[in-house]
Amino acid sequence: MASLLSAWRALGRRLPSATLVVLGLAALYKASSLPFGTVRAPDSGFFPTLICIALIVFAGASLAGSEAAPASEGTPEPRGALRVWVLLAALILYAWALTPVGFLLCTTALIVLLLRGLGDVAWLPSIACAAIASAACFGLFTRLGVPLPAGLLGF
Repeated sequence: MASLLSAWRALGRRLPSATLVVLGLAALYKASSLPFGTVRAPDSGFFPTLICIALIVFAGASLAGSEAAPASEGTPEPRGALRVWVLLAALILYAWALTPVGFLLCTTALIVLLLRGLGDVAWLPSIACAAIASAACFGLFTRLGVPLPAGLLGF
């Protein structure tokens, strides 16, 4: 019975990666019918082909790394399910509050929650990293011309 359970666990570790490799190969086959173009003048098949190749490479690396069983197999983390629900609730709250509160404040709060609440990082590094990451994203997106909600801060 234990060997059957072990075989199912091994299959469960390999199946998602193998599925992504097969999907990547199928998508690459379909993308190969599109004109590729060049790096300087990409055509409609350029990015789908690159994305398919990246998917195949990373899924293959995941498949190769799934041979070794994790050390804590069979003992799930006690707070694992709670963390998933907290993250889901935080993302829903983020989407709801983004327009009235603004991008900078919402994103900073979300990153602090992820780092401090779910990642067990200390308060000061969490707040510093969240503020820097939010400001960097805000600067990048506004430079690219993407309008972001100003919210309470007004910019």
